[in-house]
Amino acid sequence: MDFLTELDVTYGTGGGRDLKCDVFRPEGAPPAEGFPAVILLHGGGWRRGNRATMHPRARRLAERGILAVAAEYRLTDEARWPAHLHDVKACLRWLRASAGDLGVAPDQIALVGFSAGAHLALMASATPGAPEFAGDGGHEGASEVVNAVVAFFPPVRIRPGAGRDNGAEPYSSGDSLGEGITLEEAHAASPIERVVPGFPPTLLLHGTADEVVDARSSQQMYEAITAAGSTAELRLYAGQRHEFVKIEEMQDLAMADVALFIRRVLVEPARFDLSQADLFGLPVGS
Repeated sequence: MDFLTELDVTYGTGGGRDLKCDVFRPEGAPPAEGFPAVILLHGGGWRRGNRATMHPRARRLAERGILAVAAEYRLTDEARWPAHLHDVKACLRWLRASAGDLGVAPDQIALVGFSAGAHLALMASATPGAPEFAGDGGHEGASEVVNAVVAFFPPVRIRPGAGRDNGAEPYSSGDSLGEGITLEEAHAASPIERVVPGFPPTLLLHGTADEVVDARSSQQMYEAITAAGSTAELRLYAGQRHEFVKIEEMQDLAMADVALFIRRVLVEPARFDLSQADLFGLPVGS
């Protein structure tokens, strides 16, 4: 499937300036209910990175019929936490408020994040309507509900000071979110501490040789979500390091998995529900 690209779209404001995103839209008329959509959030330790690094991944999703938005968010050198999350929420509200114009299904919106972006995706998923994380970036009346979330090698526990690994509890540095992060702020910024029943369907992907964010972070997030009675899936890639999706073949595989996950949990869940199927007969949907 071909796609259309629109660059430098303003989705909101933050810190007195416009915030931008790039939209990759499947070509042709959307289905009756609209395209499923994702917002892609780059990594870089909350201090580095830019939305252009998401373009190859956005293209792969648009080619599979998903409208993909590569969004910027303010980095720590520009604004202290939780400005990063304010911007993600502003983009989410903009996308839902613009669903009609973009041909998007407003109840089929997912977040897809990588490393620090995965942390933001999980935090946004865990805090719909939380005033302390909403910010004032625009479209305040639109819903912040995340319908599904995909997190690649996500930090899920934040602590003040330098990053450290305390036995079975892998931490990420609170310093990367801004100077003087308190223990209370770090706890509030840890998505694993915010998992409750009703957490959106979640796909976690991690390399077992990750030298930046220990794979136990995704394993523990998976356990927390499933313990709360919500849907979670975990992919562990043997021997792969942090940002393994920079390898083209791994990126192809991972983005195909993301697209299928979106289809399974948001677009056609009944087609993939085998609970009533005769597993020794014809498969569902045949």
